[in-house]
Amino acid sequence: MADDLRSQILDGSLQEGDRVPSEADLMADYGVSRIVVRDAVKVLASEGLVVKRQGAGTFVRALKPQQRRIVGDFYGSRPTSSPFARASKAAGQEPEWEYQSRATTAPKAIATRLNITAGDPVMRTNYRFFADDTPVMLSTSYEPLAITQGTSIEQPEAGAVTGVIPRMDSIGVTITHVTEEVTARAPRPYETENLGVPAGVAVLAIERTYYADDLPVETADIIVAADRYTLAYKVPIPPATDA
Repeated sequence: MADDLRSQILDGSLQEGDRVPSEADLMADYGVSRIVVRDAVKVLASEGLVVKRQGAGTFVRALKPQQRRIVGDFYGSRPTSSPFARASKAAGQEPEWEYQSRATTAPKAIATRLNITAGDPVMRTNYRFFADDTPVMLSTSYEPLAITQGTSIEQPEAGAVTGVIPRMDSIGVTITHVTEEVTARAPRPYETENLGVPAGVAVLAIERTYYADDLPVETADIIVAADRYTLAYKVPIPPATDA
Protein backbone atom coordinates (compact mmCIF):
# COMPACT_ATOMS: atom_id res chain seq x y z
CA MET A 1 0.00 0.00 0.00
CA ALA A 2 2.82 2.42 0.87
CA ASP A 3 4.52 1.62 -2.46
CA ASP A 4 1.32 2.28 -4.37
CA LEU A 5 0.58 5.58 -2.61
CA ARG A 6 4.19 6.66 -3.00
CA SER A 7 4.02 5.99 -6.73
CA GLN A 8 0.82 8.04 -7.01
CA ILE A 9 2.53 10.96 -5.26
CA LEU A 10 5.73 10.79 -7.28
CA ASP A 11 3.97 10.44 -10.66
CA GLY A 12 1.62 13.31 -9.87
CA SER A 13 -1.61 11.36 -9.52
CA LEU A 14 -1.72 12.73 -6.00
CA GLN A 15 -0.40 16.29 -6.07
CA GLU A 16 0.81 18.81 -3.53
CA GLY A 17 -2.04 19.71 -1.17
CA ASP A 18 -4.25 16.75 -2.20
CA ARG A 19 -5.92 14.90 0.63
CA VAL A 20 -4.87 11.27 0.93
CA PRO A 21 -7.93 8.96 1.06
CA SER A 22 -9.29 8.46 4.56
CA GLU A 23 -8.38 5.47 6.70
CA ALA A 24 -11.80 3.95 6.03
CA ASP A 25 -11.41 4.38 2.26
CA LEU A 26 -7.89 2.91 2.29
CA MET A 27 -9.08 -0.05 4.38
CA ALA A 28 -11.83 -0.73 1.83
CA ASP A 29 -9.63 -0.14 -1.24
CA TYR A 30 -6.78 -2.40 -0.10
CA GLY A 31 -8.72 -4.86 2.05
CA VAL A 32 -6.48 -4.30 5.09
CA SER A 33 -6.89 -3.41 8.74
CA ARG A 34 -6.71 0.06 10.25
CA ILE A 35 -3.32 -0.79 11.79
CA VAL A 36 -1.89 -1.62 8.36
CA VAL A 37 -3.25 1.65 6.94
CA ARG A 38 -1.72 3.68 9.76
CA ASP A 39 1.62 1.93 9.38
CA ALA A 40 1.66 2.66 5.63
CA VAL A 41 0.88 6.34 6.21
CA LYS A 42 3.63 6.51 8.84
CA VAL A 43 6.07 5.20 6.25
CA LEU A 44 5.08 7.96 3.81
CA ALA A 45 5.30 10.58 6.56
CA SER A 46 8.77 9.36 7.53
CA GLU A 47 9.83 9.92 3.91
CA GLY A 48 8.50 13.48 3.98
CA LEU A 49 5.81 12.77 1.38
CA VAL A 50 2.70 13.41 3.48
CA VAL A 51 1.75 15.41 6.53
CA LYS A 52 -1.12 14.84 8.96
CA ARG A 53 -3.27 17.83 9.91
CA GLN A 54 -5.19 17.42 13.12
CA GLY A 55 -8.91 17.09 12.44
CA ALA A 56 -8.50 17.47 8.68
CA GLY A 57 -6.72 14.33 7.47
CA THR A 58 -3.46 13.49 5.71
CA PHE A 59 -2.21 15.60 2.81
CA VAL A 60 0.54 15.42 0.20
CA ARG A 61 3.41 17.71 1.14
CA ALA A 62 5.07 20.17 -1.20
CA LEU A 63 7.79 18.30 -3.08
CA LYS A 64 9.40 21.12 -5.08
CA PRO A 65 11.73 23.09 -2.82
CA GLN A 66 13.09 26.56 -3.30
CA GLN A 67 16.25 26.40 -5.38
CA ARG A 68 19.40 28.34 -4.67
CA ARG A 69 21.16 28.31 -8.01
CA ILE A 70 24.89 28.96 -7.77
CA VAL A 71 26.39 30.21 -11.03
CA GLY A 72 29.89 31.37 -11.73
CA ASP A 73 29.25 34.97 -10.67
CA PHE A 74 26.82 34.23 -7.81
CA TYR A 75 29.24 35.76 -5.32
CA GLY A 76 31.73 37.44 -7.61
CA SER A 77 29.48 40.07 -9.23
CA ARG A 78 29.57 42.35 -6.14
CA PRO A 79 25.93 41.73 -5.14
CA THR A 80 23.99 44.39 -3.28
CA SER A 81 21.92 42.01 -1.14
CA SER A 82 22.26 38.69 0.63
CA PRO A 83 22.41 35.37 -1.29
CA PHE A 84 19.22 34.23 0.46
CA ALA A 85 17.26 37.33 -0.58
CA ARG A 86 18.35 36.97 -4.20
CA ALA A 87 17.57 33.24 -4.31
CA SER A 88 14.11 33.78 -2.80
CA LYS A 89 13.18 36.57 -5.18
CA ALA A 90 14.45 34.54 -8.15
CA ALA A 91 12.06 31.77 -7.06
CA GLY A 92 9.17 34.25 -6.85
CA GLN A 93 9.08 34.13 -3.06
CA GLU A 94 9.20 36.90 -0.49
CA PRO A 95 12.27 36.68 1.78
CA GLU A 96 12.21 37.60 5.45
CA TRP A 97 14.46 36.83 8.38
CA GLU A 98 14.70 37.23 12.11
CA TYR A 99 18.01 37.58 13.89
CA GLN A 100 19.82 38.22 17.14
CA SER A 101 23.38 39.56 17.33
CA ARG A 102 25.71 39.75 20.30
CA ALA A 103 29.40 40.21 20.92
CA THR A 104 31.03 37.09 22.33
CA THR A 105 34.28 35.15 22.11
CA ALA A 106 35.31 32.65 19.46
CA PRO A 107 35.18 28.95 20.40
CA LYS A 108 38.11 26.89 19.19
CA ALA A 109 36.44 25.50 16.04
CA ILE A 110 35.30 28.95 14.90
CA ALA A 111 38.66 30.50 15.74
CA THR A 112 40.34 27.95 13.49
CA ARG A 113 38.05 28.82 10.60
CA LEU A 114 38.63 32.57 11.09
CA ASN A 115 42.37 32.17 11.64
CA ILE A 116 42.19 33.91 15.02
CA THR A 117 42.87 32.78 18.57
CA ALA A 118 40.23 30.98 20.62
CA GLY A 119 38.70 33.55 22.95
CA ASP A 120 39.17 36.47 20.54
CA PRO A 121 36.13 38.77 20.30
CA VAL A 122 33.61 38.05 17.53
CA MET A 123 30.11 39.16 16.62
CA ARG A 124 27.78 36.17 16.54
CA THR A 125 24.44 36.45 14.76
CA ASN A 126 21.75 33.78 14.83
CA TYR A 127 19.29 33.89 11.93
CA ARG A 128 16.08 32.17 10.93
CA PHE A 129 15.09 32.76 7.30
CA PHE A 130 11.61 32.54 5.79
CA ALA A 131 10.33 32.29 2.20
CA ASP A 132 6.64 33.21 1.92
CA ASP A 133 6.33 32.81 5.71
CA THR A 134 7.74 29.27 5.65
CA PRO A 135 10.96 28.74 7.65
CA VAL A 136 13.61 27.33 5.30
CA MET A 137 17.01 28.12 6.77
CA LEU A 138 18.94 28.64 10.00
CA SER A 139 22.33 30.32 10.15
CA THR A 140 24.86 31.19 12.84
CA SER A 141 27.50 33.60 11.57
CA TYR A 142 30.69 34.88 13.16
CA GLU A 143 32.67 37.99 12.23
CA PRO A 144 35.96 38.99 13.92
CA LEU A 145 35.47 42.22 15.82
CA ALA A 146 39.07 43.07 14.99
CA ILE A 147 37.70 43.87 11.51
CA THR A 148 34.28 45.39 12.20
CA GLN A 149 34.39 46.88 15.72
CA GLY A 150 33.71 50.60 15.71
CA THR A 151 32.54 50.61 12.09
CA SER A 152 29.07 51.13 10.65
CA ILE A 153 28.71 47.37 10.09
CA GLU A 154 29.68 46.11 13.55
CA GLN A 155 26.04 45.03 14.01
CA PRO A 156 25.36 42.99 10.82
CA GLU A 157 21.70 43.94 10.50
CA ALA A 158 21.70 47.40 12.07
CA GLY A 159 22.79 49.44 9.06
CA ALA A 160 21.32 50.29 5.68
CA VAL A 161 23.52 47.72 3.90
CA THR A 162 22.92 43.97 4.30
CA GLY A 163 24.77 40.96 2.95
CA VAL A 164 28.37 40.16 3.81
CA ILE A 165 29.95 41.30 0.52
CA PRO A 166 28.31 44.75 0.26
CA ARG A 167 28.79 45.35 3.99
CA MET A 168 32.51 44.59 3.80
CA ASP A 169 32.78 46.69 0.63
CA SER A 170 31.38 49.63 2.59
CA ILE A 171 34.36 49.60 4.99
CA GLY A 172 36.98 48.97 2.35
CA VAL A 173 37.38 45.22 2.86
CA THR A 174 37.17 43.53 -0.54
CA ILE A 175 36.04 39.91 -0.44
CA THR A 176 37.86 37.89 -3.08
CA HIS A 177 36.39 34.42 -2.70
CA VAL A 178 34.06 32.24 -0.66
CA THR A 179 34.20 28.56 0.23
CA GLU A 180 31.30 26.24 1.01
CA GLU A 181 31.34 22.68 2.32
CA VAL A 182 28.00 20.86 2.18
CA THR A 183 27.05 17.73 4.10
CA ALA A 184 23.73 15.97 4.71
CA ARG A 185 22.68 14.67 8.12
CA ALA A 186 19.72 14.07 10.40
CA PRO A 187 18.32 17.24 11.99
CA ARG A 188 19.07 18.04 15.61
CA PRO A 189 16.17 18.75 17.99
CA TYR A 190 16.41 22.57 17.86
CA GLU A 191 16.64 22.41 14.05
CA THR A 192 13.55 20.23 13.86
CA GLU A 193 11.69 22.68 16.09
CA ASN A 194 12.77 25.90 14.39
CA LEU A 195 12.44 24.67 10.81
CA GLY A 196 9.49 22.35 11.34
CA VAL A 197 11.39 19.47 9.74
CA PRO A 198 9.08 16.44 9.39
CA ALA A 199 10.16 12.97 10.43
CA GLY A 200 12.40 11.30 7.89
CA VAL A 201 13.61 14.52 6.24
CA ALA A 202 17.32 15.34 6.36
CA VAL A 203 18.98 18.72 6.55
CA LEU A 204 21.85 20.13 4.51
CA ALA A 205 24.62 21.60 6.65
CA ILE A 206 26.72 24.24 4.89
CA GLU A 207 29.97 25.58 6.31
CA ARG A 208 30.59 28.86 4.49
CA THR A 209 33.54 31.26 4.83
CA TYR A 210 34.20 34.58 3.09
CA TYR A 211 37.79 35.69 2.47
CA ALA A 212 39.56 38.91 1.61
CA ASP A 213 42.58 37.32 -0.08
CA ASP A 214 43.91 35.02 2.69
CA LEU A 215 41.99 36.75 5.52
CA PRO A 216 38.73 35.08 6.65
CA VAL A 217 36.23 37.86 7.40
CA GLU A 218 33.07 35.85 8.14
CA THR A 219 32.19 32.22 8.68
CA ALA A 220 28.75 30.68 9.10
CA ASP A 221 27.05 27.40 9.82
CA ILE A 222 23.92 27.22 7.64
CA ILE A 223 21.18 24.62 8.02
CA VAL A 224 18.49 24.09 5.38
CA ALA A 225 15.66 21.58 5.31
CA ALA A 226 16.31 19.28 2.36
CA ASP A 227 12.61 19.01 1.49
CA ARG A 228 12.22 22.72 0.83
CA TYR A 229 15.61 24.05 -0.24
CA THR A 230 18.07 22.69 -2.77
CA LEU A 231 21.49 23.83 -3.88
CA ALA A 232 22.11 23.90 -7.64
CA TYR A 233 25.63 24.66 -8.86
CA LYS A 234 26.67 25.84 -12.30
CA VAL A 235 30.44 26.21 -12.57
CA PRO A 236 31.97 27.67 -15.75
CA ILE A 237 34.75 25.70 -17.41
CA PRO A 238 37.51 27.81 -19.03
CA PRO A 239 37.97 27.25 -22.76
CA ALA A 240 40.69 24.89 -23.89
CA THR A 241 44.00 26.47 -24.78
CA ASP A 242 46.57 25.31 -27.28
CA ALA A 243 49.45 23.38 -25.76
